[in-house]
This record gives sequence, structure tokens and C-alpha cells, in this order.
Amino acid sequence: MQLNSGGGSTTDNGLRTYIEDTTQIQVRRLDNTGQLYSPTAVPSNTLLDNGIYLRANGGLIGPDHFGFPNSLTPTAYINRTVSTPTPATVSQGVTQSTTSQFSAPRFSTLIAGPSVTVNWKYTYPLDYVTAEVTLVIPVGYPVSSSNPVRYYHAVDTYLGGDDRGCGVRYVDTNGKQIVGTYPLSGNTNAPCPSSNSLPANLDVVESFRERNRSFDHYCVGAWDSFWTNTSSNACAIAKTSSLSDTLSTVKIDTGVAIEYDFTSVGIYTFSYDFVVGSTFVPNYDHFEIRHAGTATLCPTEVKVLACLSSTVPCPDNQLVSSGELKGSLTVSPTTPTVTDTPDPFTLGSSQSIGTVTMQGSAAATYTLGVSGLTKTPLSGVKCWNTATSSQSCSFTFTNTPCVNTFECMENALTYTSSGRNPLYTKLLGRDFDVDVVALLANGAQSSGYNSVTGLTVDLVVESGNTNTCSTALTDIVATKLVTFAASDNGRKKVTFTASDALTGGYPKVAYPKLRCRVRDLGLAKTGCSSDNFTVRPLSLSVTSSDALQTTSAATPSDSTTTRFRAARDPFSLSASSSESGYNGTPKIRAKVQNDPYVPLVAHPGAPTVGVVTGAFPQAVYGVSTGTKAFQYSEVGHFKFKTSDVYDDTYALADITNGDCIVGSFANEDLVNTPKKYGCNFGNTGETYYFGRFIPDRFEITTGTVVRACGAFAYYGQDTTSRAALEVPFTITATNGSLTPATTQNYVGSYAKFDPAVWANFNFTTNPPLTTVALTRSTATNSLIGSWAAGVAAMNAKFYVPRSNVPINEQIVTVRTQVQDTDGVTTATSPFAIANTVPFRYGRLAITPVHGSELLPLTVPLEAQYWSSTGYRRSTDDSCTTFDIKTIAMPTLSYRGNLNACETVLSGSTSMIQGKMSLRLSAPGVSGNTPNTGSVNLELNFEDAGGDQTCVGPGTTQSNAIAGTAGMRNWFGADPVGRATFGVYKAPIIYMRENF
Repeated sequence: MQLNSGGGSTTDNGLRTYIEDTTQIQVRRLDNTGQLYSPTAVPSNTLLDNGIYLRANGGLIGPDHFGFPNSLTPTAYINRTVSTPTPATVSQGVTQSTTSQFSAPRFSTLIAGPSVTVNWKYTYPLDYVTAEVTLVIPVGYPVSSSNPVRYYHAVDTYLGGDDRGCGVRYVDTNGKQIVGTYPLSGNTNAPCPSSNSLPANLDVVESFRERNRSFDHYCVGAWDSFWTNTSSNACAIAKTSSLSDTLSTVKIDTGVAIEYDFTSVGIYTFSYDFVVGSTFVPNYDHFEIRHAGTATLCPTEVKVLACLSSTVPCPDNQLVSSGELKGSLTVSPTTPTVTDTPDPFTLGSSQSIGTVTMQGSAAATYTLGVSGLTKTPLSGVKCWNTATSSQSCSFTFTNTPCVNTFECMENALTYTSSGRNPLYTKLLGRDFDVDVVALLANGAQSSGYNSVTGLTVDLVVESGNTNTCSTALTDIVATKLVTFAASDNGRKKVTFTASDALTGGYPKVAYPKLRCRVRDLGLAKTGCSSDNFTVRPLSLSVTSSDALQTTSAATPSDSTTTRFRAARDPFSLSASSSESGYNGTPKIRAKVQNDPYVPLVAHPGAPTVGVVTGAFPQAVYGVSTGTKAFQYSEVGHFKFKTSDVYDDTYALADITNGDCIVGSFANEDLVNTPKKYGCNFGNTGETYYFGRFIPDRFEITTGTVVRACGAFAYYGQDTTSRAALEVPFTITATNGSLTPATTQNYVGSYAKFDPAVWANFNFTTNPPLTTVALTRSTATNSLIGSWAAGVAAMNAKFYVPRSNVPINEQIVTVRTQVQDTDGVTTATSPFAIANTVPFRYGRLAITPVHGSELLPLTVPLEAQYWSSTGYRRSTDDSCTTFDIKTIAMPTLSYRGNLNACETVLSGSTSMIQGKMSLRLSAPGVSGNTPNTGSVNLELNFEDAGGDQTCVGPGTTQSNAIAGTAGMRNWFGADPVGRATFGVYKAPIIYMRENF
């Protein structure tokens, strides 16, 4: 017969063990190779040199084979039997066993010989076979300390194919002695690395291992040394003395034997393992299932435990109560379905006896078992029927239907007892279906359930956040009465029709979190849906009590009198669900970075659209009103696009589990069965315009002020090409946020300040000018600027007219006071746009000069301004300039012996620190007559009047030209100075040059 007859062929299907009634065995492992010599032989075969032997009353009893010499043929056992293995097949953790019985020949007619019973056990897929031995030495049989009965088990090892190995003996972690051989690479007689421990990474070890009695003696030696009676042979089993307790220490063709000695009559039990492969030993004897043997289709409990003892039921003091052992209860066959909880179970330090709840789905009889044990037992699985107090793994479910509770779930989805059974979001006003499922206590669908009284299906408000149905009558939202028959097979669809709202058969308003409660009043059974769900409104409508553009025209009015300062003045918004149950909190869609979608629509022609800030409060009776709670950041009007005002959290009960389409506003589903709608809802079309919004204020930034003469300007200084004062500045329309932003929509008809009108700026000076006034320049483009994206870049040009009488210098700040027709102005008004601007009352003066006709004559020309009591040189003037031909030397002004162009004017006519240095050349002598006399130098600002002048190089008289137009406006009358030669000596008495 064979244990694990389908095994021995792979690394994970265990040992395949052949056992013959003679006690010869063969073990196949990994690839169907025999692990005992001869590897190709299976019992019965004389080539197998192994077996159990008794040395009794001087003789050797056991199986014969080729290893014994003819002179030492052992006596054969009598009454040999070996039973059929049970169970017939093995699986994880299951122990299969067979029993061998054999006896020594009778001692006499009245006295039997010793008899042996070996219960061979194999627990799948371990690497050893257990021999549980009972030895009976009958009364009267000759046995004593000098004539003991010896029990030998000897094998010729094959070690996976090498047939040569090393001896080893050691004590494992369980305190059990192991004696055997292990393979070694290399040549015969190579020294063994160790005889008291196993080297690492061994593929196979063939050994005997103690169980409940220690070996009396052992021997590991050459294979043929066991089958002799030579007393000097350490391992001989036929000699008078015991095995020598020795090990081979070099690589040889090995065998192994163990010995138990008995010196008196009696019944002896002991056990040991024959190991082929790993020497691992399970740390408990058997896994035990305790059960009642039968149950209805309602849940029933079985107990599971791990036992250190082989006794069934396991004694209380032999329960495994440390470490951790996990596994799963199994039934065979696997259909009809039986569920078990928990799966897996856990034993050990957490609990020594576990409870597993089983529930059958139909009538059937099963064999209980276990799989997936994290630690395999020594003796497999054993069952104890508590009803009959007998060992049995048979369990029967009777066909007694059972309903324990109800589930309510989405129609057409598959019910699961271990996962979620969802209810999807519903739309208020739309019909919807749910399925009622009758359940057994283990969660399985009760296919045979029949309700005599019918079911009451309620939609009820969830009780707080307890995941349970409220029991308050006032929390019942809708009720349906339905029948439930066995033909429904444990599941029935229930339809809630919107038209039944008035009669209580459909929710009248929206609810964020409902559950479905099912009651069988006849059986007093109630179930609450494991999932909750939302009944949401279809949409939101958005209005305002104070900022709504009441007309539906496409273009809103840009002149409404109702005005709100952007990002400053709050306005009101209301979002209504058009029913009274909505209590959510609407939101306003915000611009998301990297998202091309831009919320809101600005009025037509607006450069940009602003942002609405503020928050809706929680709705009350279906309406959320934010009174004076919102601000808009831009100018003009805006309206909400579709779904810009929305609620994406009202259906939170369904969002978390994906029972609605996250991020979607869909109110239709033509694809899915059952229907799945969007989690969100909002306004379903564009709203009317809201507004009108105006800037909070103007902000002015100044540029670089240009004064006509650098640091100052003269009264009256102004030409078409250059003004006395040029002031660039920028007006920005801003909102009222903490960090004011430009309101770019302040353009076109929404810009209520016209920057093209000089009077709108209200330009003034501080302090005010006396006698004269700040005046718009006559220069080209004296006021330029226009609105673009809320910004007007301005440039204004000014001058101050020259009075008829001298006045002092005045230093002023130029200011503007900007205000549009909506009253928008600057925070500081008036606002300074040009600081520290000096205006001076100026003139030009040519100082009369004289000198020798033999020397050039310097003619000073100064720019001067009035300072309290008189004129002083304007040392800051480096701006005045004119053509030198503007200075006339009139023909009629020559006197004495000085004629035209006998002296010539030259020099720079650009003022430097208020002074020009002109030069008249020396007239010299004509023949013997000195050219003495004088001539006038006259500036012609307006008209040369036909005057002549003499300007070098050259000595030819030419026409004088008119000066810079308008220069008289800031310097007054044309200055005149006289230059005289030869009247007085030169002011220098003596001059010498050194070289």
C-alpha cells in the first residue's frame, strides 16, 4: 500500500511512501526517485535492504534481502497485515495513515512470540513518516536484562542519488535526538565536515528522529555492516550486543539503524519519525475541529484549536496558547456554498480556542477540514462531534430556510456578503429602484425566504453618523408595502415613483443621507441598508436682492444708479434648490491654476472677467442667502456660467464610495445600468447680469517731471515745442482689496472719467501762485492720455505767464483732483503730481564794456531773475540758447572812427551758469588812424527789423535774424549793451607772457 500515492514527484507534493507487510519500505521524493536502496525498487523486492527487525531469544526476525549472507537469513514474521490507507486522499495538513501488524514465531505452543503494531502516519506535505509502535511481549516469553528483546529499524540510505554520505547525530530545537546521514560532494572517504550538526543548504537528510521515547542505541556506518552477526561490527543488528552508538565520519555508502531495548514482558508504546528531506518537526500534534454535526441554514458555530496531545478531544491543559497559528476552515464538496467567518481564523497567544461561524446556503452533507495552516500539525486534522461524543468530520446542513436580516441595495448590482452593496445617488423628482435582499445570519442570500405578512420598506433618515437607520417615526421619508415570495429567490425590486410623493411613497424634498429600512413584522425581523445614499436636487437657481440686472437683455446698462465699489462694497446672492429640503452649502466656482476654464462672464466688450469672493451660508429650507456677503473684483457687470454656482458636497455620503460620478453635473444617464448621476448640481444655464460695479478709487503714480530750464522754469516760458513744465503721471482704477488690483474693465463706456478734458483734472498749485496762475501750455500735445485696461498714462504740460512787473521766485507743487461721475476719486485729493517746481521772473542783460582798439573785447551777457530787491544772475540757467546772429550790431549805432565789421562778434550763445561770454575782435589801426569808437549790441527776440550784424569768421556785414519765438514772453524787452574801443585804456596795466 502507499501513503500519498499521488506525491513524490515535485518539490511541493510531499513524500510517496510504499509500505509492505514485511516492513520493507520505499520513499519517493521530488522526481519519483526512491530514497532507499535500491532506488528503482518498491516492495516487495529483495533489492530493498531495509526493514523492522526484532532480536528476541537469540534469534533475528524480519524481512530477508540481498544484503544478508545465506548463513544469516532472518526468520520471517508471521501474521503479517497492512491496512488500506485512510483517508483515501490527502491535502494540506491532512494526515493519512495505515497500520502494519506482524509477530515473531511462537515461543511454544502456549506462549506466543512478541507482536508489533505500527501505525504509519503521513501528514501532507511534510518530509517525514511517523511510526507509532506498540510492542507486546507476552507473559512467559523469555526476556531479561541479559536476554533483552531488541527492536531495530535499519535502512540502506540512497541520499537523493549519491548513495554515499556522512553520519550525523544531534538534538533538535524540540529536544529530540536525530540520527542519520547527509550527502557530501567529493570522493569516497572524503572527511565529513561535521557529525553533530547539519551543514547548510542540504537538499535531503535521511534520518530517524525520536518522538515520545528516546533511542536506546543507534549506529551510522557502511551499508553492508548492518546485515551481519559479527560482534566486532559496530552496526550489526544480528549480534548479541547492542548497536555501538557510533557514526561514520568519512563519506561512504551509508546505512542507519536505531534500537529500542526491552527487558521484561509487557506492552510498550513508542514512536519515531523516518525523515527524508527537511528535519523540521511541527510543534503541535493535531488540529481539532469541534462541531455539533448538523445545523439549519442559519449560522452555526464550530470551535477550532491546536492540540499538543494526540488525545481527542484535546485536554484543556494541552491547548496551544502561544505564538500565532492561522488557517481557514474548509468543507468538501465545495458546493452548495458554505461561508465561514472569520477567514482566516487566528489561534495562539490571542486565543487558544477560536470560534468560526459557518452558514450553509442549501441542504448538504460535508466533510470538515482546514487549509492554509501557517504551521502544519504533526498528526493532521481531527474532528470531534460534540452531539455524539465521537470522532467525525461529517457535518450536515438541513433544508431549513433562515432569514436574519435584510439588505437594501442598488437594483441590478450583484449582492456580496463580504463587500459593499451600494445605493447610488437619486435625483429628486425622478423614479428610482432599489432591491431588497433577504439574508441569513452569515450574510448569505436566503434563497428560500418567504414573507407571510409582506415587507415594509421605508426610506429613513440616517441616525446621526452611526451608520444605522433612525427609528423615529418623524424620520420616515417614504414607505412602500411589498410582497416577498419564495419565487423571488431572496431578492426583490422595489420602485419609488415620484408621483407617489403626496401619498408618502416618495421623498417630498432632498435629503443628504438616507438609508433603506426593511421590516418583516410577522417575523419581527428588521434590516437597515449597509449603505446610505443621497436624494439631491436637480439644480440651483441664483438671484440677488440688490445687484441683479433685472432685464434679460444681452447687454447690461452701463449707467445704472445702483453701484458697488469693486472688492469693497458687499452685495447679496441667493441660491435656491426650488424645494425645502436642501440644507447644503453652495459654492462659487473659482479659477484653478492650469485649468483653461474661466468662471463667470463679464459684460460685452470687457477686457477681462473678475472674481467673486465670499461664501454662501448653509441653506435653510432649500435657500442659501448670503446677505451682503459677496464682492466682485472688477468693474462693470458679470453673470454666472452654467454650474458656476454649485454644490459638490451635498452628496458626500455617495461621493466617498463612488456612488455618483465625482465632478460631474449629469442629470441623465443613458449608458449605465443602474443609472449613476453626477455628484454635483448647480445652475443649469447662464444667470442674469449682476452689477453695476465701479472702481474703489484711483491711484496715481508720477513720472519724471521735466522743467524747461532743468531745475526751474521762467515765468512765461512756453513754446509750441517746449513747455515750462511737463508732468507725466498714470491714473489707475483699482479695486478695494487689501492689495489693490487694477480694474481692467474701466474702459469705454464703463470709464466715467474723461482724461481728454483738461478741466476734469482740476490742476492747482500748493501754495497757490500769487499774481500769476498755472496755465495749460501752448505746446503741442499739452494733454495726452486715454484709458486702456483700467490705466490712463497721462502727460500734462504747463506754464505760468510773466507778470508786467517783477515778482519773486515761487516754488510750488502741482496737484490734481481726479473724480469721475460716479464719485470715484483718489484716496488723497488733491494729489501731488510734481513737487518743488521753482518759477522765476527773468531777463537777459548785456553789460556795457570798453577797451583798447588793439585788443579783443569781452562782452558779458547774463540771464538774471528778480530776487526781492533786484536782479541777480541765474546761476542755474544752462538752458537758454539762441543763434549768435540774433545779436544785431545796427549800422546806425557805430560811432567815432569805428566802422562796420572792423570788429567782429564771436563766442558761444549757450548759457553756462547764467552767463554767456561773447567776444569782439580788436578793431586795430587803419593806416595810421586807430579804429576807435563804439557800437551797440542788441538781442532781437521777436524781429530783427532789418538790422545788420558782423559775426565771424570773416568781416562781411550780414543781416541779423529774429530770435526764438516767444522768448520775450519770459525775458521781457530785448537787452542792449554798448562796446567802446579807444575811449579808455584797457583795464590791464601790464601783461607779460613767460615761455
